[in-house]
Amino acid sequence: MWQVLAIYLVGGWAVLQVVDTLASVLQLPDWAPSMALFLIIIGLPIVLATAVIQGRSGPSGVEIPAEAASGGTTATAGPPGRDLFSWRNALGGGVAAFALWGVVSAGWILLGDTRGAAADDASGPDLRSIAVLPFVTRAASGDEDAVIFAEGMHDDVLTQLSKIDSLTVISRTSVMQYAGTTKTIRDIATELGVATVLEGGVDRAGSRVRVNVQLIEAVTDRHLWAETYDEEFTAENVFAIRTDLAREIARALKATLSPEVEQRLAERPTDNVDALELANRAHYVFESRGAFGGALDEVESLYLQAIEADPGYAAAYVGLANAYLSAWNWQRLPPEEAQPKARGAVERALEFDPNLAAAHVAHARLLDFELRHDEATRAIQRALELNPGSSDAHALYAQQLQRQGRYEEAVREGRVAVTLDPLSILSRQRLADRLFYTRDYEGSIIESDKVLEMEPGDWYAWYNKGWSLGMLGRDDGAVAAFETALPLADDQEGTVRSGLAWALARADRPAEAREQLEILDAEPSYDIALVWWEMGEAQRAFDVLAQALEDDPRQLQRMLLDPSAEAFTADPGFDAMLQRLGMARED
Repeated sequence: MWQVLAIYLVGGWAVLQVVDTLASVLQLPDWAPSMALFLIIIGLPIVLATAVIQGRSGPSGVEIPAEAASGGTTATAGPPGRDLFSWRNALGGGVAAFALWGVVSAGWILLGDTRGAAADDASGPDLRSIAVLPFVTRAASGDEDAVIFAEGMHDDVLTQLSKIDSLTVISRTSVMQYAGTTKTIRDIATELGVATVLEGGVDRAGSRVRVNVQLIEAVTDRHLWAETYDEEFTAENVFAIRTDLAREIARALKATLSPEVEQRLAERPTDNVDALELANRAHYVFESRGAFGGALDEVESLYLQAIEADPGYAAAYVGLANAYLSAWNWQRLPPEEAQPKARGAVERALEFDPNLAAAHVAHARLLDFELRHDEATRAIQRALELNPGSSDAHALYAQQLQRQGRYEEAVREGRVAVTLDPLSILSRQRLADRLFYTRDYEGSIIESDKVLEMEPGDWYAWYNKGWSLGMLGRDDGAVAAFETALPLADDQEGTVRSGLAWALARADRPAEAREQLEILDAEPSYDIALVWWEMGEAQRAFDVLAQALEDDPRQLQRMLLDPSAEAFTADPGFDAMLQRLGMARED
C-alpha cells in the first residue's frame, strides 16, 4: 500500500504540472487547476482501497489461505468488493475523471472565454481592456530630458493602441496618476476597470534607446507578452518601436487589426529627431502648465521650433492649435487673435496628414468656437472613425449631440469618455455638465461628488453642484456650494461669483445678490443678465443680455440650451430683443 501511495502522489504531482501548463497556454480560468486537484484527492481513497483489497488476492483475484499455501486443499474466494475495487476499474475511473476535466475546460474555451466577441459579460473585464502605466526611466533624478522622452513614448503608445477599435484603452489622464505608485497591478486594474496592464521602462543613453515592456493579466498576475527593444536613437526607430508594440499587444490580446488600422499604425509623423524632441517638450509643458491657457508663449515657441525643423510635421501643428484654442477658451487670448492662429495651424495639420485623428478633434473644437456646429459634428465623427478610443473625441461628440437636442446620446457618449478616462476630473466634469443640460440634476450632483472624492478642492465641481442644487430648489445648499467654490476658483472667481449671485436671487435674498454683482463689476454677460431676471428686473436683464450678445454672439447658443435660463428665453421680450439685434434663435 505504501508503494502505491508513493506512486500515486508522484503521478498526481506530474498530472498537476501538466494541468498548470495547459491552463497557462490555453488561458483557462482559476478553477481549472483546482478542479484537477479535487479529482486527484477524490481518487486517492479509491486507489488505496483497491491496493488493500487487491494486495490480499492472488493473481486471479482469489485469496489463498495458509493451508492452501502449505499444500492443503482448502481455498476460498477473495475479500468482498474485489470485483469493484479492481485495478482495471481504478484506471478507468481516473481516465474518465480527467476526460471530464478536459470536456469542461474545452467547453469553457469554446463558450465562456472572455476573449471572445461577447467578452463584455458579467464575468469580469474583457481581456482586451488595457491600461498602459507611465513608463519609468533609470536616468538620474532631475533629468527632465529623460522624463520628457519617456512620457513622449508613453503618449505615442497610447495613441497607437487607441486606434484599434477592438481594444479599450484607458486615457493618459487616468494612467498618469499611477506614476511612481506602490499599488499592485491587480489594484490598479480594479480601479481602472481593465483586465490587462502594460508596464515598462524607457532609457536613452547617447545614441541608443532601450525600451522594455511586459503585458500582464491583472487577475492572475500572468505575463502575456514581454519584449525588449535596443535600437539606435532615430525618429524612424522610435516610431517603429511604438508600432511594433501596438501590433504585438493586439496579437497577445486577440484584438482584430483591419488593413486600414495596420496602415495607420505604420505611419511615421516625422523623420526629424529634433522636431520630435521639441514637440515632445512642448506637449510636456502644455500638459503640466498649459491646459488652462497658461504657458502659452513657451508652448508656442517650442512647437514653432519643431515646425521649423520639419515644416510637414502635422502633429506639431495640432499641438500649436490646441494651445491657441485653450488660450481662447480661458480668455488668455482675445478671439480676434486666437481664431486666425488656431485656424491656420489646424488647416496646415490637415493638409499634411488628413488622416490624423487629433487634427480632426482640434478642427471640431475650432468649428465649435466659430459656431459652425454641423461642421463640428462631422469633424468629430471623422476623428472617431480614425481613433475610436479617444476620450476627448467622445466628450466633444457628446457636446455636439447635446446642442442638437439628442440628450440621451450625449450622456451615453459622455459615459464612454469617462469609461476611457475614469480618473480624469475633466471627463467627469464634462459628464456632470451633460447631465445638467439634460435636466438630470441628481445625476450631475453624483458626478460632481465623484470629482470631489478625487479632488476635494475642485472649484468647478462645487460650482456645478451649486447650479444643480439651485435647479432642484435646494437654495441653501446651492448658496453653500458656490460659497465653497469661491475661494478655490483663483482666476475664475468672477464665474463663481455670478453663480453665487444667481443662487442668492433664487433664495429671495436680493440685497446679497446685488452686493455680489457690485463686487463682480464685470462686463455684461448672460450669467449676469440671468441674475437680474431672477430678481424680477426683466428690462434690465434684457439690456445687459443685449450688450453681452453684441460683444460675444456665442453666448446665445449656450443660453438657449441652459435649463436655468428656460423661463428667461421663453419670455416674449427675449425674441423682441433678438429682433432688435438682427439675431434669431437658430443663430
